[in-house]
Amino acid sequence: MQIFIVKSKIMKALLFIITFIWQLPQNLVAILMLPFLGKLKLISFKKLCFAFEGENMKGGISLGNFAFLNPRLSRDAASVAHEQEGHTHDSKLFGPLYLFVIELPSLIHAWLYDKNTCYYDFWTERRANRFANVEVVTTSGGYCYTIMKGSEN
Repeated sequence: MQIFIVKSKIMKALLFIITFIWQLPQNLVAILMLPFLGKLKLISFKKLCFAFEGENMKGGISLGNFAFLNPRLSRDAASVAHEQEGHTHDSKLFGPLYLFVIELPSLIHAWLYDKNTCYYDFWTERRANRFANVEVVTTSGGYCYTIMKGSEN
């Protein structure tokens, strides 16, 4: 049993290294961002991605093996899953193309976002929600937010 545990840890480490290299451009951007994020607090490590709460974060962003969320979003399971499991899935899928295929359109959408529409209607956000098992709920007043599928409002 002990040998299996050791082999399992070695395999996880190798898989992490391989995914880190495959996602190298976004991992480098994440590392370059670190000095600007303020105090960091590790929230979780899931699916080869470290999720951190950053005191200077305005929202959330996923870059390779790292996800960074502001303190408010870091306490919301659906927001953490959206970044850590949703966008990270695309990062692993697209590898070095992720920054151009997903991240750049997502950043432009966040920058130009019209508060009169649902933020999660944009295609990159819908993809992330689907991969993270997150659904969007819209109130009668038109406000939308995310919850984990199967959870109560």
